[in-house]
Amino acid sequence: MDSFKWWRCLVIIGISLIGSNGWCWQDPFQFSGEENILEEDHFGIANGALTVGINYKTVFSIAGLWAPPYASSDFTFDLSIDHQKMQTARYAWSPFEVVRCGEIEGVSITSRTILPDRQRECLVCIRLENTTDEKKSVFVQCEVIGTLDTADFWEFRRTESHSATVQEEARSGCLLSQASSAIRVCSDLDQFRCNGEAPFQLDLNAGESRSFTIAVSVGAKDALVAEPETSASGFEAKLRKAAEDYHARVDALFARLPEFESDDARLKKLYNRSLVHFLMNSWEVPEFVLHPYYSTGSVKGGCVCNYLWNFGETWEILPIFDPNAAREHICQFLHTDLSTHFAFNPIDGKAFGPWYPVNQEKIIGLIYYYVLNTGDRDFLNHKVDGKTICEWAIFHALLGDDVSKNVSLIDYGPGNHHLELRRGIPYNHVMPDLNGRRYWNYLCAYKISEWGGKPEPVLLQRAADLKTTLKKDLWDPESGWFFFRDDQGHRDLRYTIQMYKLFGSGVLDPEQESGLLSHLNENEFFSPFGFHSMSKLDPAYDQVDIDNGGGGSCTCFPPQIAERLYKAGYCQQAEDILKRILWWGEKMPYWGDSIVANEMEYRKDTPLQCTLDGVAVAQCLLFGMLGIEALPDGSIRVDPHPPAFASKIRLKGMQMLGKSFDLEIDGPKFTICEGKRFFQSTVGHPVILE
Repeated sequence: MDSFKWWRCLVIIGISLIGSNGWCWQDPFQFSGEENILEEDHFGIANGALTVGINYKTVFSIAGLWAPPYASSDFTFDLSIDHQKMQTARYAWSPFEVVRCGEIEGVSITSRTILPDRQRECLVCIRLENTTDEKKSVFVQCEVIGTLDTADFWEFRRTESHSATVQEEARSGCLLSQASSAIRVCSDLDQFRCNGEAPFQLDLNAGESRSFTIAVSVGAKDALVAEPETSASGFEAKLRKAAEDYHARVDALFARLPEFESDDARLKKLYNRSLVHFLMNSWEVPEFVLHPYYSTGSVKGGCVCNYLWNFGETWEILPIFDPNAAREHICQFLHTDLSTHFAFNPIDGKAFGPWYPVNQEKIIGLIYYYVLNTGDRDFLNHKVDGKTICEWAIFHALLGDDVSKNVSLIDYGPGNHHLELRRGIPYNHVMPDLNGRRYWNYLCAYKISEWGGKPEPVLLQRAADLKTTLKKDLWDPESGWFFFRDDQGHRDLRYTIQMYKLFGSGVLDPEQESGLLSHLNENEFFSPFGFHSMSKLDPAYDQVDIDNGGGGSCTCFPPQIAERLYKAGYCQQAEDILKRILWWGEKMPYWGDSIVANEMEYRKDTPLQCTLDGVAVAQCLLFGMLGIEALPDGSIRVDPHPPAFASKIRLKGMQMLGKSFDLEIDGPKFTICEGKRFFQSTVGHPVILE
């Protein structure tokens, strides 16, 4: 398909998206299929109530429906034209729709698969245009099959269905029913049939085009049967409203979070691509315990549960974007037993899985940044299961500690729950990164206790003693790294990315920082396309173990560490990390569990293909690179560190602590506009907004 036909295809179906008021609206999250590296099995869209898989190599195919509690994991919808599966020539993605175009013997075909906002419905708008000067007839056949179940437990893996459906004719389509649930397929085309019978014929005069829409809905059978038939004008109204609602969701996002501009287009793409995870992983489902609910994953029903290790990575940006949801999710996690489990099920809120020892850092950080970034100190007096939020923070800071004894390093046992390394090479028992994080936990819990009006100075003393003990027991000046120690007292070195999460916490002294930084090089942790989770020189390095074993890293790790390095004053090292991941915003519509470091590739052996903690990149840019910091007295410090590859950066509409301001950086100078107040300064000289 030539470029002119592709452009015409986009304009016709509205991917340029003309708004209801007639103005042209450019979707900041639109993504061209020409750049996509995701495989079909990991490609989909989501709208807050439904997620569907899109087989982008063909023009019409839909693969799977997940609309909690309903799941049809093997659902297949496809059309054939003249007994052929139409191959896609070009396609484009946005969070709620995919546009695909193809051509067969002079007939140009476009499909627009769109999910109306927060509905358990998928619309497939199809347009056929005869581009020849002769009459054309095409024969269309529809295939619809799939099992169907309802599930009350949504976990890490994709929820699967196994119960066969019974297909029966329905108005303008068919119904696939299973017990009290069903999938309804209907159209505004009179000839439409979806039961695999003989194809129906569509005639097109020279230059003529025809359009029709097919709707796929899932839900309670009685409700679907009772729905009135939808006319062509009714479908047009649905499509128009779907676009308007999506515009409104994007506008609402940027009403809460700032718009980002840069003279380096890659940086803007990276920022916007990061924010897409707030749209993809936000649910409004009546059966869920939280409204809205932010899931760990979304696409194709993968990882719809909520893992604290993942949700905790949003601790600075979520209170800015959705403070009420931040509060409610914190309370829900505290309601589960975070000393025993690592996740909860969205249907009933019950905890499941083992304990992850990072739980305590995540819940303390969520509480700390929620209060710091919103100023809502009253939240600390809110009670969950008999304890105030403040008391919970102190409880988790002291978990595993005995304040009646001298500070000691915690032995986390023989389990493999921290890094989950695959080759049997250990990293367990007395681990330096987990023990080092306790320092920050103590300090944050102390600040929380202070804000709550009941300061606990013992936390400060425990932090100081821990810092001394950590260096004395585990620091190795010769290697410039920390030992871990097994239950027999034997020590070994494991060069894991996790150690860099101690930067900015205060637990490291200059010698230790210098030692750790000496390993940030191409021979050990760096490759052209990212940051390895395990040093390439470590015997535990495993190329196929992307998240923690070395082949790459969890998506949130590089931006997290870059942000910490910015805050610790190591801006060059932080920038070095960021420039290696700029490609993320150009090659994937959204980001999954982990991304490879030594090539443009991603982890494929996981159902978590759209991860909430992808927002950690935008979080790093705002609070690390641009140096925006809420201060306990309610003022805001702005201390930007623009990278060498982007001399011009503009932030519009940063809202925090009741203030709204714009930031513009031009080389070494920056300007802040807050209402009628203007501040000018130079890089290295922060501005305080009081």
